[in-house]
Order: sequence, then C-alpha cells, then structure tokens
Amino acid sequence: MKYSANLHELKDFAKKMMDKMVKGKIYVNQANHNLEELILSDEDTAGRQPLQMLRIVIQSDQESIYYEYLFNEAVDLEEINVQLEEIYTFFGKEIVSVDYMNELIQGKNTNS
Repeated sequence: MKYSANLHELKDFAKKMMDKMVKGKIYVNQANHNLEELILSDEDTAGRQPLQMLRIVIQSDQESIYYEYLFNEAVDLEEINVQLEEIYTFFGKEIVSVDYMNELIQGKNTNS
C-alpha cells in the first residue's frame, strides 16, 4: 500500500485510476486522535475542539493508497469532503470503524 503525504497526491492517484476506469472502493474513518502525551494543560485546551483524524484508503485490485489528515475544526473536514466528492462518487464510499481501518492499513483486510 502506498502512503500519501498530502491530499494532492491522494487526488492524483484517484484521478489516474478514474482515467483508466479502474474500479475500487474508498474507505473512510474519522475518529478522535489521542496524543501519547499531553502537550498543553487543561486550562489551555478549555473550549477547544478535540483533535480528529480523518483516514482514507482507496483500494482496487491493482493498487491502494492510504492518507491521513489531522484537524480540529469542522470546516477543515468539510473542505476535504468537497474536494473529494467526485472521488467518493466514482469509487463508492464506505464509512468504517477504527478497527476495520487498522486492518486495511496493515493489509489484513483486502476484501470488502
């Protein structure tokens, strides 16, 4: 599985597959991201949105790609979803659990 460094790379990968008419599936997971250690005290984080992680896997018979994005504002998530709307439509989007996504990333779950 290829790991995408940024959204542009993920979109390029998807567009190439779309141009070749390669079918696949896009798996999406959004969950709270737990930091290993607390960086700021509770006083400093009061009123802030929790850090979220959006994880995306585009999987086909030929290849697959993984992308993750950390955010804490809903507007960031909305912006990404708008940019990926065409890709979601082409591949068919499936929302999956954290455990299922972990299995996909580790290559343990190659069948939908």
